[in-house]
Amino acid sequence: MNNQVPGNYPSIPDSLVRVFRIPVPPLEVQREIVRVLDTFTELEAELEAELEAELEARRRQYDHYRDALLDRECLQSCEWAPMGTVLGMRAGRSVKPTELSPEEDSAHPIPCFGGNGIRGYVSQPSHDGDHVLIGRQGALCGNVKRAKGRFYATEHAVVVTPRPDIDVRWAFHVLDYMNLNQFATKSAQPGLAVRTLERLPFPIPPLAEQERIVTILDGFDALVNDLSVGLPAELAARRQQYEYYRDRLLTFEEMVA
Repeated sequence: MNNQVPGNYPSIPDSLVRVFRIPVPPLEVQREIVRVLDTFTELEAELEAELEAELEARRRQYDHYRDALLDRECLQSCEWAPMGTVLGMRAGRSVKPTELSPEEDSAHPIPCFGGNGIRGYVSQPSHDGDHVLIGRQGALCGNVKRAKGRFYATEHAVVVTPRPDIDVRWAFHVLDYMNLNQFATKSAQPGLAVRTLERLPFPIPPLAEQERIVTILDGFDALVNDLSVGLPAELAARRQQYEYYRDRLLTFEEMVA
């Protein structure tokens, strides 16, 4: 077999050709497949750019309505209290790297949250319920996440448990609005201490008002962030469509000599 590559490149050993089984359709077929894939790639890039621009506009719209609702309708007139008196806040527990799996499987079904979202999966939970998590270490400390059901929180996350007259969704939106990163220590490894959080003032409107506002904000949040709703779903669908056609075009039946 002649596996010589044009130019100054070395030939491809027969052993590699046999291992990888590279398909070589006729040149005109190659060109047509490449033309179709190039067209899909260009269309996908254009559509993704448009969708991502729209998604960014939605994020700005969400931030605008969230700020307007919180600023105008409740924060100026409702009761305030130190966060430590209305929100239980405790850092999570350390986890050994050997206990973490990068993927969810039958032995590691529990999501493990670190300082900036899910780090991996573990076998046993540290918490069960509906909680807010605050990242407490690193450049992105102060970021706010929701965790529902069984999960594990590491020492890099603060688990927030509201008292009964505080809707957990209200806690999430207000903490996100507060830009907690501004209270982090200014050092090579920024950090956010629980005692610092406990002293911050927190608004407490009546529960019915909390529920009314968070229902509006949850709708906007879903449009921006939930992969099953709106523009993020469209982005995911476009990528899946490209991968589907690429795989179909590059699948060849092996010819038997």
